[in-house]
Amino acid sequence: MPLFGPRAFTLRIPGGPTGGPFGDNKLVYHDEFLSTEIGQTGTQFDGLGHIGIQLGKDGDKSEMRFYNGHTAAEISDAYGLKKLGVEKLKPLFTRAHLVDMVALKGGMMDAGQEITSADIKAALAKQNMSESDIKPGDAIMFHTGWGSLWMKNNDRFNSGEPGIGLDAARWVIEKDLALTAADTWAVEVVPNPDKSLAFVVHAELQTKHGIHNHENLIFDELIADKKYQFVYCFAPAPIKGATGSNGCPIAIT
Repeated sequence: MPLFGPRAFTLRIPGGPTGGPFGDNKLVYHDEFLSTEIGQTGTQFDGLGHIGIQLGKDGDKSEMRFYNGHTAAEISDAYGLKKLGVEKLKPLFTRAHLVDMVALKGGMMDAGQEITSADIKAALAKQNMSESDIKPGDAIMFHTGWGSLWMKNNDRFNSGEPGIGLDAARWVIEKDLALTAADTWAVEVVPNPDKSLAFVVHAELQTKHGIHNHENLIFDELIADKKYQFVYCFAPAPIKGATGSNGCPIAIT
């Protein structure tokens, strides 16, 4: 799978078969050994311990702030997060609204192309959906077409992406939504139009407002059936101290 930066995903089956044979029936079995950033590869869900902001001097963990004001000094540990671990989350079950940016723009969006609040409103209107129907606690998701590059052109996929910018993030905050998601690896626009900013939407939504993020989703069947509203269901893997979760979210239409 495409991986951000130096992240790794390595699976091995030691021994092959790993164990056995056992008993007169000669049973054998396979086990896997997995080495990876379990919450930050593939289709991934960001927990609230994932993104922070450095407010003090470089390296000063007492002024690296995470959601709810927690500092890196308080929560960082070589054996997992001491606070804000993904195991604290209950399963998510909420209404989701899928925004088809490909239909609005007439094709796949390009890296660095920002989705604004005006784009969201225009896409909703094109889909015969009312902005007023989006309620607090709902999820908003974006089909940009960028996900079609996954496993076909990984270099381009990882080189940047279309996505929401700060304007759209403020719209999400105003709507009091629970989650953002997209068919991209960060959901937000990369690079940001302001080249001095890096992943600023992550910080605005997650660190400052506790709004979760789900990356690298696949919307193909929903788009084909024009199912723009559905129930989003996801149970994060309750790994104590993890920064996020892998797994397969489900759309119930």
